[in-house]
Amino acid sequence: MPSGTFIISETRRHEYKMNTTTKMQNSMPMAILSAIIMWALVFLGLYSANILKKPDNYEICGTGGPAAWAVSNFYFSAIGAGIGAVYETYLILIGKPYVEETIPWVPKTRGYFAGYIFTVGTVFDCFMVFATSEADFLNKIVFGISIIGAFVAPGMFMSGTAAEKAVRTYNAGVTFLSMVIILKTGTAFGGSKTTYYLALNKASTAFGVLLSPPNGGLRNNIQFHVLRFIANVLVIQGYLNATGESSCFPQEAGVKISDKLAPTLVAAAAAGWVTVLSVTSGSSSKAKSS
Repeated sequence: MPSGTFIISETRRHEYKMNTTTKMQNSMPMAILSAIIMWALVFLGLYSANILKKPDNYEICGTGGPAAWAVSNFYFSAIGAGIGAVYETYLILIGKPYVEETIPWVPKTRGYFAGYIFTVGTVFDCFMVFATSEADFLNKIVFGISIIGAFVAPGMFMSGTAAEKAVRTYNAGVTFLSMVIILKTGTAFGGSKTTYYLALNKASTAFGVLLSPPNGGLRNNIQFHVLRFIANVLVIQGYLNATGESSCFPQEAGVKISDKLAPTLVAAAAAGWVTVLSVTSGSSSKAKSS
């Protein structure tokens, strides 16, 4: 066979393989399944938040509403899932099932928001475990985790960079550490049942981050968010079990936190963006000069 014919043949074979792989990964049925799972996560997050917002669950506490740290965990989950659900549904409707690069900034935004979801979830764990601790100790833990999370989250927007990999590793590490602390310390209320619910939630999340990261293709995305759905069910069950023992502990723990938390997080997020943009622009400049 002439060398030119061989090269053309090999090129066509390679192109066919790539097209077949893409078709398998982005098949319409799998894309529809992924979108359904995302919408299910939206429903679960809103349903859980609405449970917390029922007057029966907070009126006797005299605070006028549910604890912000608790309800925000479920709202962040619903918003993050909502971004994915709307985008994946849009891609299906235009005939580009899970072709994420169609609008490049959307998958980056999903990754960025996921960074906040991890942080809000970790703060939720802190309250569940250390709710009865002194205000000074609880503030130090909540402020520390929140500031670091807000600072590193912008790295998740820079998909495919060292910054993104570092933040993913950080999130996985913190998730695993949270599981260890929950199992060792136990939760403030709810006994072993709540402890195991929250520990399994963390195990499910860490397993998904390490073995099936959602940015690894359609199949990974489905597997990861199925695990997230299971994890979120465990969270609301654990929370309700804990409030069954002490109905007002969320509010009592929440009032211990300083009002300076919100402006501090805004400053941390701004500093994170400045840092990650400086690092990535510096790396781009070095690459061009070399």
